[in-house]
Amino acid sequence: MELVEIGALQVVVFLFSFSGMDYDTGIGREWLVPNGIGGYASSTIIAANSRKYHGLLVSATDPPLGRRVLLAGIDETLRFGCESLELSVHKYPDTVYPQGFLHLASFRMENFPTFIYETSGLRVEKTVFMVHGANAVFIEYSVVNPDSIECEILLRPMVTNRDFHTTRRREDYSFGTLASEAGCEVFDCENIVLGLASDKAVFLKDESWYYNVEYDHDRVRGLDYQEDIYSPGYFTLSLRSGASLSIVASTPAYGYDTSALKNACRSWREIKEGEIVRRKKLVERAGVTSVFGEKLVLAADTFIVQRNGGKSVLAGYHWFSDWARDAMISLTGLTLVTKRFKDARGVLSTFAKNTVEGLMPNRFIETGGGREYGGADAPLWFIHASGEYLKQTMDSKFVRERLWKTIKSIISWYRKGTRGVHSDYDGLIVSSSHMTWMDAKIGDWIVTPREGKACEINALWYNALRIAEEMARLFGDEDNESTYHELAEIVRESYSKFWNETEECLFDVLSEDGADDSIRPNQIFAASLPHRPISIKKARRIVDVVERVLFTPFGLRTLSPSSPNYRGRYEGDAVSRDSAYHQGTVWPWLLGHFITAYLNTHGRNEQSLKQTRKLLSPFEEHLSDAGLGSISEVFDGDPPQRPGGCAFQAWSVAEILRAYKELG
Repeated sequence: MELVEIGALQVVVFLFSFSGMDYDTGIGREWLVPNGIGGYASSTIIAANSRKYHGLLVSATDPPLGRRVLLAGIDETLRFGCESLELSVHKYPDTVYPQGFLHLASFRMENFPTFIYETSGLRVEKTVFMVHGANAVFIEYSVVNPDSIECEILLRPMVTNRDFHTTRRREDYSFGTLASEAGCEVFDCENIVLGLASDKAVFLKDESWYYNVEYDHDRVRGLDYQEDIYSPGYFTLSLRSGASLSIVASTPAYGYDTSALKNACRSWREIKEGEIVRRKKLVERAGVTSVFGEKLVLAADTFIVQRNGGKSVLAGYHWFSDWARDAMISLTGLTLVTKRFKDARGVLSTFAKNTVEGLMPNRFIETGGGREYGGADAPLWFIHASGEYLKQTMDSKFVRERLWKTIKSIISWYRKGTRGVHSDYDGLIVSSSHMTWMDAKIGDWIVTPREGKACEINALWYNALRIAEEMARLFGDEDNESTYHELAEIVRESYSKFWNETEECLFDVLSEDGADDSIRPNQIFAASLPHRPISIKKARRIVDVVERVLFTPFGLRTLSPSSPNYRGRYEGDAVSRDSAYHQGTVWPWLLGHFITAYLNTHGRNEQSLKQTRKLLSPFEEHLSDAGLGSISEVFDGDPPQRPGGCAFQAWSVAEILRAYKELG
């Protein structure tokens, strides 16, 4: 990874040389270009789709969800002299064909992915970029070799029309194509699916199918991994050195008419430059100067999306939708430390409007517009995020007019009880077994049952009450100020029940069956949140235990390795992965709170700042691994801590970025 100058813009570059790189190594690194409404283009650095979620155009039909893979890829062939060169890479049963990565000299990521192919004196570059705010993708091809070699390029679009969680076969489709020289419109069951056009190339209708295309990452994960893909024909053009062409694939962003798409395609340079300028402004606004900081700011932009005229946060790519818990935990890192205050207001407003009986959508459902409610922590994280917004902006008008009613409602419902959450006689919150962030479930088996009084839920509850008390004082609401103060005092006194004198840390859960003495990272929030229900002395002991037992270079383990339930590898099919998800697997987002807790208990002096800055170093290297320019969802609990889960995870990026800014 390096920093280069392009005009007045500094650009972070990820550069990979392909000397000796094989297929399996190549599919281990993925790139993603989002469009700000939930859609994206994504594949691997060798242009081989290894997931059913990969594609050059994955469209958000009901932004930010309803995502469908429309353009899986483009089959690319170069003809020059007597030679024919295939640049594509496809996986079929027991074979990889063609093996275009053998001609791939290098890959670089400077805002957008660029592939450089070299062979027999010919050098061709391919760049992929999306239009921000539209389901449209441009693919640019340029011949850049110094010799005056003329070549013919054939570009065959590979079209699907499916929910990105699924695969389909030929018999599942009813494709048809309306073609002209400018491009084509592809139909499925008489509905237009996709428009394709080129600025210079001629389109020739030539329908064909690719059968039994495989996705290796999905096979390993125990998911459906084979499908058939349709091609309506191909674009063709002769190119000399210095010449270029582009292709656009679009849903109604530019209309389906091929002449309109052709005109849009001619403006690809202006569209591309506009997106580069937009990203430059994000970096400038955030006030970061290092390569690491710049990349984190750009990674943060990946997850902020439009929803019904407002904003939301996608929890992770490729398969997560927007979740209240993830959005609220991520809000400070994604929007506040980056000074995207309008987006922060949009996200907070979205979830405030969708609060029902004190609870927020655990997630928005991918299709159909539904919401799944649950999660005892998300509303409390919402109050925390609202408090952080107020602290950093002093925008009391917005908080009072748009958030205060929701905050009061959450506290009221938690006190009287709502959908598996209620306040007990001692002021502590009791929740059912599937309502904390450790919520993995396989059939009827709840992998990490935490029914009762969870330590982090009650740390968040105390924090929320103190924030609400401060807001009530600010807004002149004396009755609620007094109520919240008295309740917070009761909760603080009752929180002492969590103290495990033997281990000098917190019990994880208090229940009718007794206290769970599993050493988990959930206790770190009692030391990291702005309002802590424990003494500084106990907070420091918690930090010491967490550091000794749970700390790894990429975050905190979810369970002590000495526990008989510990699982050190996050791998295999869904059952194997879910059984390890919160039973030892490492989560990077927890490191942000560990750093804050460490500073809270050791002081913000030069020595502690220097010590904690070192903790971020492994992520500088990780930005060049797995999901390029981003941070993975999880890592193995056992060394060497391989990345897993989503390659691009919102709260991983958000909390590392928040900690980076906190450390200065």
